Formats: sequence, C-alpha cells, structure tokens
Amino acid sequence: MRRVVARYDDPADATEAEEDLRKDGYDPERPDIENPFFDPSARPPEARGLLWGGLVGGVLGAILLLAMAMDMIWFPRLSPILSAGRLALVTFGFTIGIAIGGFIGGVWGLSKDVPEAEGPRVAVSVSDAEVDEIEDRLRTHDATVVEDTVTSHGD
Repeated sequence: MRRVVARYDDPADATEAEEDLRKDGYDPERPDIENPFFDPSARPPEARGLLWGGLVGGVLGAILLLAMAMDMIWFPRLSPILSAGRLALVTFGFTIGIAIGGFIGGVWGLSKDVPEAEGPRVAVSVSDAEVDEIEDRLRTHDATVVEDTVTSHGD
C-alpha cells in the first residue's frame, strides 16, 4: 500500500479532489502533519542545497581543470593528471566539483529549517497498482505537489 499526499493552493480544489475520490470509493483525508520534516509533500531544504551546490561545484571544477589543461594556472601536486586529454579533464573536474559542491550544499541545506507547507493537503491510501491513476486524478484538480510514500509491503 502507498499513501499519496497532494498539496493545493486553493481549498476549493482540495475539496473537489476529495469529492472526486469519494465518488469512486476511496477514503481521502486531510492529514494533520505536526512536523514538516515528515510531510511527503514538502521538499527538504537539503535537496535544494544538493542541486545548487552540485551545479556550481561542477561548473567550477570543470573550469578549473580546463584552465589547468590550457596552462592558464598551475598547481604542483595536480600536474600528473594533466596527461589526460582536455575532455577527460573537464569531465573529471565536473564530477569532482559535483561531489564536493553537492556535499557542501547538502550540509548547508541541513542547517536550514524545513519550510512550513502552505495550503490544504489531501491524502489517500491506495494499492501500488493504483498510484499513477490517483496521482493523475489529484493533479487534474490543480495540485501543486503530489508525492507518494510506501506505508506497507505485500507478502
């Protein structure tokens, strides 16, 4: 079984979604989530830190190693890696930059508070086979976020 949670900006849209699900025999609810960390519809701040940290780090790493390959800068201990081609160096710099930047961004994101989600939520428990259909139905009522979590596994 999975629990699908949708967040809406407009309470009328949430009510319409609940009525639509009730017509077909589902039992939707308005979940009270005391801690936003456990809200599946809330995006954790470390995800944003990982994304931006990885992108910035990747670009800076690629630029740094490309500049080294073009003899614009020189670091004595890193000189042996310059025997690789420029494409390999840019790829290596991008990869290392993503790893370092993503780590720093994730740590930075963890220091931030999880934002309190605005707007009503609608939650419904469905079988694994029905998840895609229910997510599509919730999105047709203008859900801003639709996420699902596994609540129990079958035998």
